[in-house]
Amino acid sequence: MERGRRTMTTGAALVVLLATGGCALDSTAPPRPVAEVVEGAPDCALSTDAWIVPGPGDAPSAPPPPLAGSVPDGFTPVSAVRCAWSTDSVDDAEGRWSARRETTWTEGLDRVLAALAVPDETGGSGMCTADMEIVPDLWLTSADGRSMRAAWPVTPCGKTLPGTHDVLEALPVEDERLVRVTHVQSRAALDAGCSMQASLPWMLGGSGIVTELPGPDDLDRACVYAVDPPLPDPTAPADSPFGAGDGSGSAAAPGTISKSVTSGTSTRVVPLAEGVGARLVLAAGQPSTPGLEQCEVTATSFVTFPEHVPGASLPADPRLTAELDGCGRLLTSDGGARPFPEEIAAALRG
Repeated sequence: MERGRRTMTTGAALVVLLATGGCALDSTAPPRPVAEVVEGAPDCALSTDAWIVPGPGDAPSAPPPPLAGSVPDGFTPVSAVRCAWSTDSVDDAEGRWSARRETTWTEGLDRVLAALAVPDETGGSGMCTADMEIVPDLWLTSADGRSMRAAWPVTPCGKTLPGTHDVLEALPVEDERLVRVTHVQSRAALDAGCSMQASLPWMLGGSGIVTELPGPDDLDRACVYAVDPPLPDPTAPADSPFGAGDGSGSAAAPGTISKSVTSGTSTRVVPLAEGVGARLVLAAGQPSTPGLEQCEVTATSFVTFPEHVPGASLPADPRLTAELDGCGRLLTSDGGARPFPEEIAAALRG
């Protein structure tokens, strides 16, 4: 009886080991499904990673891509198109867009088909790495204008076989371009040097003495933001120092006041009238007001005052931020809060 107990324990440990290893021992790979063929050319803007499964009651972010799989009988490709994730961006009259790199091949497609026909690898008891692979979509197109998504052969750990990538890289490229995907910054914000997203300082109660203020002549425009709804953080318990499930996600240093992060989306850019820059610098140089540091009324809109050159690729963090309502504070980089002059706020509310 004791021996049976030990045998069962050993077997259970083996099951756990195989589960945590992440690789199957089955030596038979199931056949890949036949790919869905659709009318029209590939659209890298609607590639797999552009489509997000919607939540209950929400509409999809983009049409779902066709089912990827093996090449159907009778489908003869004349080009292969790879849609790869990219850190590059595209600027145009509408502003700045995230981009995907679209690469097209028309020669050596028989070698591509042979690489895609390689069966998935199976078996093995080795450990799988925990890194996530970003797999680019690979489309094949036919002469009659139809297209399909090809399924990449994979290893026992679900990673793509490198041989398929190597075949593509060895072929001459017919065309390569960046395809617009998501609008990330408006033209007005880009030209004015405004970030599309910004946030109010979340840590208040600093020294109360600003060591460095911008020059009045550097403050010639304001970036106006509408406050976004807060994101709930269900992982943070009510007594957590990182917030009470309100999306704050940060703990302040001892002696400082921490609030949940208030972020917003750019709505417009407002040029500042002559003399406003000097008034802002004068107000920011006053002692910090403890009562305003403690204020917990949430604003619905706020502004930042950029000092960087318009059109810069990477806007700098502004040293002055102000709430247009709520607590009505002028917030400085030292953690202090001063009253924001009402006549300036009224002009910026529009």
